[in-house]
Amino acid sequence: MSETITLYRVFLATPSDVTEELTIVDALLRDWNLQHGQAVAVRLELVNWRTHARPATGKRPQALVNKQAFDACDLVIAVFWSRFGTPTGRAGSGTEEEIRRGIKQGKQVLVYFSDRPAPGQKRVEHSRIEKFKRQFGQKALFWTYSSPSAFEEALRNHLAGVMHELLKEKPDQTS
Repeated sequence: MSETITLYRVFLATPSDVTEELTIVDALLRDWNLQHGQAVAVRLELVNWRTHARPATGKRPQALVNKQAFDACDLVIAVFWSRFGTPTGRAGSGTEEEIRRGIKQGKQVLVYFSDRPAPGQKRVEHSRIEKFKRQFGQKALFWTYSSPSAFEEALRNHLAGVMHELLKEKPDQTS
């Protein structure tokens, strides 16, 4: 029997050092799908540039990521730890550009900063992260966490709240 499912694409915006949190986000989305997806006819799909972008030419690399992977997403989860990322020509990093683009497009954007120690973190990277955090914090609410388990707990709760909001906006498909 076929049924109509609403797909929400969740873009994970991170510099390359954020790997443990990627695994956590993937697991949380799979858990949400198993626990709630069938009951509400919704599926959450994890999207990021590593899995959903492909080699291409003709535009800035971040513009290609935006077109191929980012723009079709409904929700953005951004995570920083020890790296700010690579400048794009329009922002200090791809992650920053994705956050700003998501806000401009009216997407739900959840931003997290890890404050756990980062072995070998360069002072310049720390300064870039702290500067962005100060600027961003003047216009938005972000979350800081101290361990992967604290991130998982916070994101699980925040995702529940976001999905509650999105499901209230979802048109009733029974009519």
